[in-house]
Amino acid sequence: MPSPWSLSLSSLLPSFRSLIPVDPKAWSRRFRDNSSAIGAIHCINNATCGGIFVAETIMAERFSVNEAAAIAEISPETIRTALEKKSVTPSHRHRAGKAMRYQFSAGDVLYVKVLTEFPFPLSKQDKQSLAQVLVRGNKTASHWSLRGADLVYRSGGMQMLVECKSLRQTVARNLAAYRWGRRRVVSSPEVLGGEPVFRGTRIPLQHVASLFRKAVPEPEIAEDFPSLSARDFAYARLFARFGEKPGRPRKRLVIQRRHGAAE
Repeated sequence: MPSPWSLSLSSLLPSFRSLIPVDPKAWSRRFRDNSSAIGAIHCINNATCGGIFVAETIMAERFSVNEAAAIAEISPETIRTALEKKSVTPSHRHRAGKAMRYQFSAGDVLYVKVLTEFPFPLSKQDKQSLAQVLVRGNKTASHWSLRGADLVYRSGGMQMLVECKSLRQTVARNLAAYRWGRRRVVSSPEVLGGEPVFRGTRIPLQHVASLFRKAVPEPEIAEDFPSLSARDFAYARLFARFGEKPGRPRKRLVIQRRHGAAE
């Protein structure tokens, strides 16, 4: 039997499941009529559960291509190419005139990050089943399964352990910065003609972001703007990546064969 493989990737972002007694018809109407509602309700065995649904509570956050790329720390062109090749199917999409607009969930962002960092191409079926685990929250799908926070890929006598820590931390860190910035940055016609600024200041977000684009060190920026916090700078740095052009590729993950490893 071939030896198992060991691979470092990223973990599933946390979601919260709870048992909630609901009227199935009422929930169905609510989520059909209001697609922007927070949360998604999945029924399992309604007849047996007697109206007890399993609720997977997720924030109804949706990210544009540029935002998803910035959060995943990859190029927007990488995502657009994946969309053209149908390697990625975001959870939400709508038409704006003749153009199709895609919106990504947090799970979609993690899935794209994993695909980008994977050191070899996956088949269409493997991509679809991986999405079932990372995006839909299934514990198993085809060759993929969850082991705690990690992923396991099995095919015949081959096994790969997908360790999740580093990529999960990247996505989680940038999601936290994004959420902070959405609350922190405001716009008012009475302040700089409506240009987005950090709340309680007259400091434009675009100006601070432009300094990060010019590779000005954060300590130097902090000296010029002592009223801004580390979280403010984290969001400005993230905002600076919105729509950035492709750059030098990051170091990719490496597979290491483990000899004599037991299951």
